[in-house]
Amino acid sequence: MRVLITGANGYVGRACVAEALRQGHAVHALVRRGDVDGALAFRGDLSSPALAAAMEGVDAVIHTAASLAGDEEQMMRDTVDGTRALMTAVHAQARKPRVVITSSMSVYGADCPANSVISEDSPREMQPQLRDAYTRAKMAQEDIVDQMRDGVEVWMLRIGAVFGPNRLWNGHIGVVKGPILVRLGKTGDIPLSHVGNTARALVQAATIPAQGIEIINVLDDDLPNRVEYLAALKAGGWSKIVIPAPWTLFARIGQAFGWLPGLPGLLRGPVLRARMMPLQYSNDRMKERLRVTPHGTVLDNIAAAHSEERS
Repeated sequence: MRVLITGANGYVGRACVAEALRQGHAVHALVRRGDVDGALAFRGDLSSPALAAAMEGVDAVIHTAASLAGDEEQMMRDTVDGTRALMTAVHAQARKPRVVITSSMSVYGADCPANSVISEDSPREMQPQLRDAYTRAKMAQEDIVDQMRDGVEVWMLRIGAVFGPNRLWNGHIGVVKGPILVRLGKTGDIPLSHVGNTARALVQAATIPAQGIEIINVLDDDLPNRVEYLAALKAGGWSKIVIPAPWTLFARIGQAFGWLPGLPGLLRGPVLRARMMPLQYSNDRMKERLRVTPHGTVLDNIAAAHSEERS
């Protein structure tokens, strides 16, 4: 196949390029600057003429370009407006390519009992105004794709917290202040996806016909809890002092002071529940529809990431 990968110089984008080339696909790489080994590079962003040129003759698009940080305006511009431009370019093609969207597990709400299983059938967040800008941008991105998908096959991959070399921290663990980490809770899964497994799922989706728009959770097997994850970090030399605290303590503080403006995220109920409430996560549909089984355990992949960082 001929595959266009947007954001091809990003953390997930680079892994997708490598995986697509490994599988023998020809790759068009949309990048703001620089080259991409083994791919045909098109330099520009999603608002530039480079997008139309990169789209020419491709069978599928893997859309990884987005903002991971920034204010509301930047998130909406890079993630939502960029996706709108992408879908417009797709519809301009005589033969519309299949589209694979990198969404996020963050779009799910956690207005459910502790230890519930989050699957593709779980409801999205019902109070996005109380969540962070990233979650709102990802929800808006999904809405844009749904509104503009007429006649286009779409895979909507809701990916867990991506980890790998030089990227082992995530917001589901606790609160860091200097050398101290306050670990919120210990049970429940951390929704993780190794960068290599993420790339395999995205590239695989590009090769499989979708029935309209299909939603898939991209997660590793044997997800660790917070205690297990932190133990793996410490085995690799991570040196912060860990102080355990019940996540419900932050919930009670948030309830008491919820009337204050500018309350930190983890003192807002929907943010706290989505990140810290003990939950389980299902990747069954990924295995069934995409026929992707994650490589390695999370703990083994953390150890491998530490080894690669030291080499």
